[in-house]
Amino acid sequence: MNKIKIGVVGVGHMGKHHVKSYVALKHICELVGIYDIDQVKGEEIAQSYGIKSCSSLQDLLGKVEAVTIATPTSTHYEIARTALEKGLDVLIEKPITSTVEEAEKLLLLAKKKDRVLQVGHIERFNPAVIELPKILQDQRIIALNMERMGPFDPRIEDTDVIQDLMIHDIDILRFLLQQPVKDLQAYGSVVRSSNGHIDFAVANLLMDEDIIASLTASRVTSKKVRRLTITTLAAFIELDYIERRITISHRGGYASLDHFSEYHQENKVERIFSSDEEPLRNQLAHFVECCRKGTKPIISGADGLEALRISKTVQDQIIKGLQVLPKVDQEVIK
Repeated sequence: MNKIKIGVVGVGHMGKHHVKSYVALKHICELVGIYDIDQVKGEEIAQSYGIKSCSSLQDLLGKVEAVTIATPTSTHYEIARTALEKGLDVLIEKPITSTVEEAEKLLLLAKKKDRVLQVGHIERFNPAVIELPKILQDQRIIALNMERMGPFDPRIEDTDVIQDLMIHDIDILRFLLQQPVKDLQAYGSVVRSSNGHIDFAVANLLMDEDIIASLTASRVTSKKVRRLTITTLAAFIELDYIERRITISHRGGYASLDHFSEYHQENKVERIFSSDEEPLRNQLAHFVECCRKGTKPIISGADGLEALRISKTVQDQIIKGLQVLPKVDQEVIK
């Protein structure tokens, strides 16, 4: 089997994990080199893994067949466009681009060049998420509650909590329900970001079959939470992304109490522990396989576009909401 020659563009917080995972996948691909605008950082990462740090983006793209793009979102479009124009397969970290228009252009270019375009919505490769559709089979879903919260991270300066965190759950919601959004209401606030980015957001979505989904994203919460709960007609299902654990509370029948004339409802609790497989490694192995066979990835450019489109609607609603409530003139209320 010929190994796909891979490069990584951007070796910051996420990019360095891509490098580590590609090195671990050396049996199916060859990590040829990396490029980062910070040459010192690039050299440090390259030396630690015994690979080449290229002096320019063009230098790296000329040596590989496929690339991972793990740079700030604002740079995704130009880098991906350049790579696709050169005939390379591309994996872009989420969100796919800064704007819907940019994403649409990339999709058209990838189709024209007949290249793989995958978006890094990593939670789809979480073993618990992979298991979930089997559990939901034949279940009538009533509502979903999705929480993705954690402490403030000053390193994340180029995007808000919607693009940083909520977009993961938007993608999972689309994956699980496979239906359009009928209505959407969103609220949010700027708490700690000095650049005015939204730090806390809640979005309530009404899906096509009148399923209600509530999404909460926060980067000002002391405890890290990654949780999905699903209410169905017959069960209550909890998924912990961090523990990769699913807990199912089944609604049982009614049983009589010995000394009372009342009845109580019996619930059966079932816990499912998924495998310890590393989601990022699974994601990159899938990308390599798609590059090798020329097949469509699980999370395509179209999936990335739709997640971005919904996230932009959430942003727009929050921004309009903030505009509707101007600051009160203190002189008026004295």
